[in-house]
Amino acid sequence: MASAIAESFLAAGKVKPDEILLCDKEISKTETFAKRGCATTSVPSDVTENCRFVFCAVKPQSFSSLCEELSGKINCEVIISIMAGIKIENIEKALGVKDVSVVRIMPNLACRFGCGVTLVEFNGLNEASKSVLKNALLSMGQLVEIPEKEFNFATSVSGCGPAFFQLFYKYIYDECIKKGFASEVAREMVLNTAIGSATLAKKSDKSFDELISAVCSKGGSTIEGVNVIKASDMGKIIATTLEASRKRNEELENLK
Repeated sequence: MASAIAESFLAAGKVKPDEILLCDKEISKTETFAKRGCATTSVPSDVTENCRFVFCAVKPQSFSSLCEELSGKINCEVIISIMAGIKIENIEKALGVKDVSVVRIMPNLACRFGCGVTLVEFNGLNEASKSVLKNALLSMGQLVEIPEKEFNFATSVSGCGPAFFQLFYKYIYDECIKKGFASEVAREMVLNTAIGSATLAKKSDKSFDELISAVCSKGGSTIEGVNVIKASDMGKIIATTLEASRKRNEELENLK
């Protein structure tokens, strides 16, 4: 996810390569960015001692050891956490540095292409720093500012959602293959239908119900398929799916 964020910043031109310092214990993972003019390091404190904004994208289970390694070596202004399941208050306690602001974000993979959704809790960040950070984050797509307490459910929609949509695409794609369509033709047909449908909804002021009705005609083929979906209680399946993901997000917050 950290590389996806860096890619979006560079692609949008909102952050210059020489303004980015990437860190990974495996230096080979940052070589691509080094070739593009970004600074790289394998030492975490190089980042926290020399950067104004620091994105923390380590695995949650690695955060404690990272804090030990960074003890007394944090001189940045803002730490932006991408870690799932670790609340702001726990990050602040673990860091033990009072004059460093902690912001929490939860992007999804589409942010790499500037069309993602990123949840953000700025946590009282001062307006000057918030403006700079917000401008950079907008290169990833839509920003949704919500209280941290709403992250668990919202993440099940925007963070997990891409996988749910991909699964739906796959089911339609699989049926196309069964009917004899070439893989490339089936894939393009499914994806372009999905993109077109999303574009239609985004550019329209009509509700989802109205847009569904606009495609359906009495006695037509679309309404027959829609009736099958409704009869299968798809609404309940989606609700159960989102709740399962929300519950897991909550469990991750409580893991020690």
